Amino acid sequence: MKIDYRSEIEKIRDSLKNYYKNYSNEQFKSEEEEYIENKKTKEQIKKLIIQVYNDSTLSEANRGDIIKVAVELLAKNTGCAEDVEIAEDILDSLFYDMKILNQENIDSFYEQYLCKRWE
Repeated sequence: MKIDYRSEIEKIRDSLKNYYKNYSNEQFKSEEEEYIENKKTKEQIKKLIIQVYNDSTLSEANRGDIIKVAVELLAKNTGCAEDVEIAEDILDSLFYDMKILNQENIDSFYEQYLCKRWE
């Protein structure tokens, strides 16, 4: 069965929107609960990237395109120091440990992430 990764990305995008809506409405009981939810939500991007990387039904070009979109999604949802810490853990794991991401993916992330607006 072929997986619709664009649909999966949209589900993650919705999860991120819900997380930020809850965050802005102060729905979390503690900072720890908020951090755990933030990390869990962004870890969905990591899981998707791993799944795409391991999907032998995808062409190399399709795999690269989907991973690029997922990295962009992570970048666009990285704004504060806590977000950067979570994103860097994900990127380090995918780049150094698993060798899934390449330098171009990492550079793309840092060109796009929201903290860059403060530089």
